[in-house]
Amino acid sequence: MKKRVIFRILSIISLIFGVFFLINSKSNITGAVIGVIAATNSFFSLFLGILFIISSVTLFLTAHSKLEKITLSSAIKKSPSLLRLTQDAVRNQTVERELNNLIKELSKGNFEAGLGHPGHIKKTNVYYLRGDNGARLYYRRIGENSYEIVAKSTKGRNQDRVINIIKETYGD
Repeated sequence: MKKRVIFRILSIISLIFGVFFLINSKSNITGAVIGVIAATNSFFSLFLGILFIISSVTLFLTAHSKLEKITLSSAIKKSPSLLRLTQDAVRNQTVERELNNLIKELSKGNFEAGLGHPGHIKKTNVYYLRGDNGARLYYRRIGENSYEIVAKSTKGRNQDRVINIIKETYGD
């Protein structure tokens, strides 16, 4: 996420320089009327302006492309009790759609999907995303850009049981 911010800032700075050089590439009209030739090379300024604007567009597109590929895997089937509770959570179609959306956002690297700041289960390396309709998606980091989905639940229905199993399974 920090790389995107840096690329956006560099893109804006490059765009400002490009516009500045393009504005300064025009010859001085007053000097041209009097017969004085402009001291600055207008072609050089025009070239630099275009070069900075092209680099700005490139940096902007790089910022919005996938800089870091996120790899998602699932460990839900490793635990029969978590699998059963996950199946119970996705019986509600609204919650299932919300969970699918949270998974999609997580795969894009959006760790603040749903209600914003992710939750954390104490004394584990497991975090969770929260949806508006009660969906909870539990995940943990297993590598540089690799994450593992460990469980799914619904707020109020089976969230406490899922958290207790996660504490037993993934606790320190």
